[in-house]
This record gives sequence, structure tokens and C-alpha cells, in this order.
Amino acid sequence: MVDSVSKVILGIDPGFDRIGWAIGQVQHRTVSNIAFGCIQTSKTETIFKRYQQIDQELQRLITQYQPQQVAIESLFFFKNQKTVMQVSEARGVIISTCLRSGLEIFEFTPLQIKQAVTGYGRATKEQMDKMIRLQLKLNQEKIIDDAMDALGILLTQSVSMSLACGIY
Repeated sequence: MVDSVSKVILGIDPGFDRIGWAIGQVQHRTVSNIAFGCIQTSKTETIFKRYQQIDQELQRLITQYQPQQVAIESLFFFKNQKTVMQVSEARGVIISTCLRSGLEIFEFTPLQIKQAVTGYGRATKEQMDKMIRLQLKLNQEKIIDDAMDALGILLTQSVSMSLACGIY
């Protein structure tokens, strides 16, 4: 049960091929992992069908878990122009879906996420993985990178909330 001091947060690692997501409950300084996974779009579908799939599956997650907030990674440098355009457009679909659902939206850069999770803005994937698993008490099961990134984004929002409330 969620009380007035707790929030259910949706963390999202945006993409168009695979979108990482994580749902957690933050209460005071404690973050509890509820669920995580990936929305995988079909490479055989048109880009517009893929965007539609992202919208529908994200809406299903929002309806199922009822988050109050969403934290999403902001875009950074991409070498491939086509990829950055598709990820940007998918990110727009994600933001639109969240706005339609009335969610409060927060965004963080990769550097902010690494800083919040590990205390070091240039942390490696391995360091991030270790700290996310420690903080969320996850076992050593294989977790897809995109879902792991979404868990890191979820943790970043929880740290941000705690700092804003003066809990840390």
C-alpha cells in the first residue's frame, strides 16, 4: 500500500528498439524494486508501428503500476544520425504517453545518473551494475542492460527526491 510519504516511480531508459523500464516505490530513504523489464519493438515493423507499440505497452505499465512520477534519461551524443532521430522521436512518444497519464516528469543526464548511483560521474557499466544491485538488493541474475539502466534512473530520482526533502 502506498501512503502519502511514498511515491511509485517509473524509470525509463529511452530507445526505439528496446526501452528499459523499472518500477519502484520510494519511501523516505528506502527504494523498493517492484518490477523491471524491457519493451522490445519488432524490427520487421515500420517505425510508426514501433512507436505505437511503445505507447501502448508503456500505457499498460502505467495502468498496471500507477506511478506518480517518471524519470527518464536525457539524450546525449550519438554518432549515428539516424539512430539519434529515432531515439528522439521515441522519447517524444514516451513523454507524450506519460503526460497523458498525468505523471510528473523528471530527466537526468547519464553523468547525473552515474553520480547519483555511484558517487562518480564517470563510473563504468560494471560499477553501475554493482551499485544498482547493492542498493536494490538484486541477486546476480542476468538483467538486460536497458533494464539495468532504467533501474539506475529510478535510483537517481529517489536520490533527487530525498535531497529535495532534506532526507539525506
